[in-house]
Amino acid sequence: MSLWKCPSCSNMLLLNNKVWACDNGHSYDVAKEGYVNLLLAQHKNSKQPGDNKQMVNGRRAFLEQGFYQPLADAISTIFTQHLETLKDQTQLSFFDAGCGEGYYMDQVSQSCQQADVHIEFSGLDISKFAVQKAAKKYPKNHFSVASTYQLPLANHSQDAVLQIFAPSSELEILRVLKSNGIWITVNPAANHLFEFKQALYDKPAEHKMENVTPQGFVQIEQLNLSFVMQLTEPQQRENLLMMTPYYWSATQEKKQKLVANLEQFTTDFNIRVFQPE
Repeated sequence: MSLWKCPSCSNMLLLNNKVWACDNGHSYDVAKEGYVNLLLAQHKNSKQPGDNKQMVNGRRAFLEQGFYQPLADAISTIFTQHLETLKDQTQLSFFDAGCGEGYYMDQVSQSCQQADVHIEFSGLDISKFAVQKAAKKYPKNHFSVASTYQLPLANHSQDAVLQIFAPSSELEILRVLKSNGIWITVNPAANHLFEFKQALYDKPAEHKMENVTPQGFVQIEQLNLSFVMQLTEPQQRENLLMMTPYYWSATQEKKQKLVANLEQFTTDFNIRVFQPE
């Protein structure tokens, strides 16, 4: 089986007895949870980059309660519609760049269960804690610890790349996508979680959306998804807060006040779909 590319020399890795290895002798063991760590020490910006264990647990608890189900459904619809254009192919690939604990990839996978085609689902995240949790719960999918700026994938190998609130290299996305592949991006729109800003800042401002089309791509679809959530339990509100940058920027006093008092939250997602030119 060949899926990942060696982060040391860029040769393809082959899996043999739970070890991914390339022709140049570089090897990477499969962890007990089923993932492989392809993040080289020199590519780390800290000892444990990415979300910590508490944040990962909070996000899984929040997402599995279905609060962002409309977003998962929208992404799944985009990909299943794309499948209709690929009916002549028997094997496809879907990659989640910044997969977290694997929720959205699993949602897309479930939506494709009736499709008469084999789809290989894989993803990476820079957080080891997130990838451990993803690999353990979704053993049919493939996960690695790696950077979205250095995707350990072969050129033109992916039919779809998903990117939700995660930074990346546009050149890397372009490199790994097939010529007819799609890149689905999800970013905050103007009023996403505006209640947080109202609670935390004296002069809250709308989020500034960037609608520039990345070089090398054409935009084929854009949609705005917005809905209101009622979070009646303080733990639900804290879990949501941990999924945002506000968790780090706000004072402890303001965070405690927010978690104690706010119950209604407005989501506002900007979903865009691109294809290589």
